[in-house]
Order: sequence, then C-alpha cells, then structure tokens
Amino acid sequence: MLSLDSEIDVSLFFKWWGQQLSFLVPQKFLDALARGKSLIVVEITPESARVSFDNQQQQVLLGEFEYNELAKEELQSLIVSEKQYSDAKVVLRVPEALSVKQDVFLPAAAESNLHQVMAYELDRYTPFKAEQVYFDVIKLGSANNKALIHLLLVLVKKASLDTMYQQCLGLGLKPFYADSVAQPVNPSESNSQYNLLPKSLCQKADKKPLFIMLGSILLTLVLLTVLMVQPVSRATDQLNELKQRSRKVEKTAREIEDSKKSIDYLFQATQALIDKKKAAPSLVELMNIVSEVFADDTWVSNWRYYNNTLQLTGQSGSASNLIASLEKVKLLKNTKFISPVTKDRRSGLERFKISTEVINEQNADAE
Repeated sequence: MLSLDSEIDVSLFFKWWGQQLSFLVPQKFLDALARGKSLIVVEITPESARVSFDNQQQQVLLGEFEYNELAKEELQSLIVSEKQYSDAKVVLRVPEALSVKQDVFLPAAAESNLHQVMAYELDRYTPFKAEQVYFDVIKLGSANNKALIHLLLVLVKKASLDTMYQQCLGLGLKPFYADSVAQPVNPSESNSQYNLLPKSLCQKADKKPLFIMLGSILLTLVLLTVLMVQPVSRATDQLNELKQRSRKVEKTAREIEDSKKSIDYLFQATQALIDKKKAAPSLVELMNIVSEVFADDTWVSNWRYYNNTLQLTGQSGSASNLIASLEKVKLLKNTKFISPVTKDRRSGLERFKISTEVINEQNADAE
C-alpha cells in the first residue's frame, strides 16, 4: 500500500531526465557547465599539500607541493597552462581525522534559522563550543517524528582550519569553500553542499562574466522587443493614417452622394413637369382647334380651362351641331351641354354653354 506520508525526491527524476536529453544540448555549452563543476582539491598535510583536479568524470593528481616559493611557482605555472585548471574552483578539503561528523535532530520550527540555533546547541552534541570551531549543517529531511528535522553536522576546529587555510594561501590558492574528506561536497548535488569556511575567508566568484552575460541577454531582449514592436507600431500608425484618409474619403463620398440625390430629385421633378407640359396641349392650340371646328356663324365669348376641362360659352346659328363637331377632335371627349340652349332675341342666335374633357396627346394618339 502506498504511504502518503512518504517523501519523494523529485530532483532525482529531473536529474535522470536531464541526462537523457543531454545529447540535444550543444557540446560547448556542456563543456562550460562541466568547467563550472570542476574542482581543484587541496588536501593539507603537515609536510606538503596534495593537489588534484576533479571534473566529475575523472580525477587527476597534479602533484604534492611543499610550502615554499618554488613549489608555489610550479603549481601556479601548471594551473595557468591548462584552461580547465584555471577555470576550476579551489576547494580546501579537511582530513577526516581533523573533522567531526554528527547526526543531529532539531525541532522543525528551527529550520528557518538553523545556524543560529545550532550555535546555541553545539555544546550539547559535541565537546566544543561555537567559538572554538567552524561548522555547517546539511539538511537530510524530516525525521520519523514530523516535529523534528534530521541534520548532518560537520565541524572542524578553528585553529586547525586556519592553519590549513594559510598554507593554502601560501601556494597561491584561495579556496571558494572548505569541506571534509568524511563528507565531500558534490557540486552536481545541491542537497550535499555545505561550507566550513566563513564567508569572509572564501574567494568571491568573479561576477564580471555574469554581468556581461546578463547584460548581453538584456540587450538581446531589448533588441528583439524593438524589432518586434517597431514594425507593429509602424503598421499601427499607417493603419491609423489609412483610417483617417478613409473617413475623409467616406465623408466626401457621402457629400457627393447627397448632391447626386438632390440633382436626381430636381431632374426627376423637372422632367415630370416637362412631360406633363408636353402631354397637355396648350390653350392657344386648343383655341386654334376649336376655331377650325366651329363654323362662321359661331363665336365664343368665354373660354375657361381648368383641371383638363374646357368650358365654352357663346352663340351659334345651330348649337346642336357643335357637340358633334367637337366630338370629332381627338383631344376632346365627353362633350356635353352644361346648361339649356336658349335663343338670343336680339341676335337671333342660340346661346350655349359646353363642357368637354381635354386628353393628352399620347392618349389621343393611342386611341
């Protein structure tokens, strides 16, 4: 049955996963990473210092060097001759006989300030006081009792490590950190790292390459951003300019369309008026037609033309014949008397009042 309280080390999975995909990474990049994990290990003995090169793949003994100027020059010349040696970090490795390794269990609440708590509790777990030794701890995880954390305490007497440190400096080597042969640090495993040297004695890493790299990355990002944003900004400006031009053209087009509609309306109204005028005969033309139809004994005293209706008032020798005469005209229809015919005693002629409808010339031609 799976225990839900068990701890799973996810880092092991990512380590395996990285190893499986390492063939995809350029070899130069892998070499650079390997140089960052390479070590110059210095083991101090009373007579000489044993110096070796360790790059996680192989360990090469560079030699044993006495504490004098000749040995110092020989060692420095050897390190300068190989780039992988000069790029490696210097580690002062304390002999197992001079170091102490002790399992310690502290309350989980102390995890946020382990070094300070350990300094207070050091004399409970070792025969030394905090001011007598250099020490560091490695967190191994939670104990079976979840209220406690399991630590590995590694320490060395200050006097011993100070002497070895000065001997290491005498060879022209300043350590990045110090560890013990009983518990060597593995640079590829973050949970195994500790440092017996105080920070004031450690060699500071040269941050200039880091700043150059970060500056290059920042400059690259800025250039990429500019290259990405500038075309977009330019395209946006051009689009806005096109939109403004489009709005102006659209406004002009609307004005032209409105003017065209007004002109079309005036044209249609004028054409309708012209058509109406052409369709209806003029009054002069009607008078000429009627004059030709009427005989010499007929005369008209009053003409009235309104709403396509012509009313004639006058006297004739034979008023009854006028209806038949007007009916023969194609432009006239529905001719009739609108008042009784009477005889004028003085002239002896018949008075008449006739109404007839005037039709347009097109309808007259169709008929």
